[in-house]
Amino acid sequence: MSTTSSATRRLTAARLLLAIGGIYISQTIVTALTTQALPSLLRSEGASLTVAGLTALLWVPWGVRFLWAPWVERMRLPTGRLERRSRTLVLTGQWIMAAILMGTGMASWAGHVSLDSFAVWLLAGLMLAAVVSASADVACDGFTVEQLAGQRRGWGNVAQVGGSHVGAMLGAGGFLLVAGKAGWPAALVAAGLAIVLLGLPMLLLREPPRDQALALGHRPGLLHALRRPQVRTGLLLMLLSSVGVRLTLGMFGPFMLDRGMSLEQVGWLFGSLHIGTGLTGAVLGGLLVRAAPGWQAVWIAVGLKAGVLLALSLAAPAASLMVLTILVGLTFSILGCLWVALYSALMNLTSPLQAGVDFTVFQSADALLAMAGGVASGWLAGHLGYSFCFGLASVLTVIATGAVWRQACMEKNTSVATQGVVHVG
Repeated sequence: MSTTSSATRRLTAARLLLAIGGIYISQTIVTALTTQALPSLLRSEGASLTVAGLTALLWVPWGVRFLWAPWVERMRLPTGRLERRSRTLVLTGQWIMAAILMGTGMASWAGHVSLDSFAVWLLAGLMLAAVVSASADVACDGFTVEQLAGQRRGWGNVAQVGGSHVGAMLGAGGFLLVAGKAGWPAALVAAGLAIVLLGLPMLLLREPPRDQALALGHRPGLLHALRRPQVRTGLLLMLLSSVGVRLTLGMFGPFMLDRGMSLEQVGWLFGSLHIGTGLTGAVLGGLLVRAAPGWQAVWIAVGLKAGVLLALSLAAPAASLMVLTILVGLTFSILGCLWVALYSALMNLTSPLQAGVDFTVFQSADALLAMAGGVASGWLAGHLGYSFCFGLASVLTVIATGAVWRQACMEKNTSVATQGVVHVG
């Protein structure tokens, strides 16, 4: 029987972070392309607003993937066997996504079709790519949780969150730039090639086997996740921590436009400022997790977010564009920090028997919250004003700060009690 510890079965940090970063960049290229770049591209090519609006449906796989996550996890961790198949599943998903994008681009290129006439087929292909990406992400999340441990977890989440920001930049702004210069078929082919290249660090890895103790007869399932108090606690704290931003993030662009900013300026705001401050916040989040591990880091980040949202709600009616831009930039930075801290804390709540399923439950809940929050924020801002919308978000975030602080105190007390028992023994 193998006595090798789980610590020795993990990959080296540098190779692991490169692989994680590459995969999360790839996945976000697909989501940003479909939900951010595609609506603008369709409209610019003459498609109706109805067709452009259908791109919102491409978020659905990310919200409901928890339904088939156990099936993916069973393939990733075959029952009674030591092998892990995370790498195989992730790379297969990468190659399928790339093939869909490149095949769609080349087919439209060869047929010389207009985007308007090809829109339905393009949406169908991208929906398939979104399903594949969301499914592969289950395996990637399981791989990430298993291979990151201790102080590596914070930096792993920096690669995860930072990779998402880079992917958003490439999938939205980068795709539109290539489409503007060389046409949208070439942009699809370029996106597919980028996904293939970004998968190379994962291709070069050799995933270590599981410990003998974990290769049990456990069958990963959704009910097993929801029955665990750790998952239920994580769901509650994640939703509380995220609800404030989900009520505001979609309104930042319309708010700045209504306050007098031009469309081009808003584009730069969500391009350079969003990406730059988000990446900075992610790095700061990695440092924060090292200094204040667990829910302590989340508490600090949520408290900072509450303060900025409160300032934004007070400044919304009359502050200058410069002040508002600074506050929005601070919000983006704190969000990058928060996601790193929150993902790190949530990873600690997953079961080693089905880490991919447990973490997918958290992320699916956040995706559903994002969809609901986007609808609610539009209604609140339209009927009650931006100040009310931002103010409500700040109040909810203050409540979240108290809940997370309580969890951080409980975590600290449990740690102290455990150390005391060990010391006495």
